[in-house]
Amino acid sequence: MINKFSYFVLYSWIFISCSISNKSDNGIPKVDSTKFLYDELINPEKVRYINDKLIVLERANISSENPPVHVINSNNMKYQFSLGQIGFGPGEISDANNVDYGIADNSISVYSSIDKKISEFSLEDRGKLALSQLKQVGDFYKAYSVLRFSDTTFLALMVDSPHRLVEFDLNGNQKKYFGSLENFTGRNDLDDFNLSQINMGWFSSNKNRSHYAIACIFSNKIEIFNAQKEKLTMVFSGEMREYTGFELKPDIAGQSVFWDLNSPYFFRDVVFSNDYILALFGGTSEAEIQSSSKIANRVLIYSLAGELITEIELDVSVKSIAVDDEMTRIFGVTTDRDPGIVEFKLGDIF
Repeated sequence: MINKFSYFVLYSWIFISCSISNKSDNGIPKVDSTKFLYDELINPEKVRYINDKLIVLERANISSENPPVHVINSNNMKYQFSLGQIGFGPGEISDANNVDYGIADNSISVYSSIDKKISEFSLEDRGKLALSQLKQVGDFYKAYSVLRFSDTTFLALMVDSPHRLVEFDLNGNQKKYFGSLENFTGRNDLDDFNLSQINMGWFSSNKNRSHYAIACIFSNKIEIFNAQKEKLTMVFSGEMREYTGFELKPDIAGQSVFWDLNSPYFFRDVVFSNDYILALFGGTSEAEIQSSSKIANRVLIYSLAGELITEIELDVSVKSIAVDDEMTRIFGVTTDRDPGIVEFKLGDIF
């Protein structure tokens, strides 16, 4: 993982149904999956649900000949089309790190972390090039995860800042700050960059942008931001505070965090339905992941206020999740040797 930031061809598909069970050994409701394989997917990394479609993003290391974004119809799980052309020219994207609701009703915004660019694509126009693009400039360049805050501003997680969230306008100017980075280690030798490292997390919002969530990779913490009240709330996956072990080592620009590969990571993704927050929890170390390929199979479900509603166990390991607006289905990207998209029907569990 990270030491630093650093079938059917022609519209057909196949699926594999997994075994059925109701509860895991520890009594947590267990949800069974149906797996769908698509020849078009090379190395899928992330999935999101937008306007009845699954938007699947590829890892940044795929060949530039392959499209980085795929669109699947969530109602029948058929592959529809791809978006994006890898490159650094006009309308091209270096990678597809994250995807968000776009400005138009049927569009998406794709964030590229390598060349720091936000690109707008239409879900009606199947062109490879983006319709419009915005480059991060100034202090906005230091943002490593970006979501829309309004039609004219963005909300960002920063690489080197004392603030938890920073609002930027379209010209890269800082508008507002919300909260501060938490030093939960008790150490006094961590600078803003180090605090940014240990507080790194997955960033997501609901469709109307009333709430945002940060699910921490290296701590058992979720931070929920109520945008209307401009209030941050912290919740934890257990009664005790936990975090991934690390050391500070010299780096080119000073000291940097290097993680203990035998110490567990925590959250692996976070998404919203209309009324709930779903956080994918791992609790496995890098060493365990390398030996077993298991990343995460627990989903914690919270209210928008941060109250834990329930917990479910997935029957397969996934690296990313999505959920439909009404909380009837969860989707995931599998971590096995033949990665595909899985669908979990919640039924009477929720």
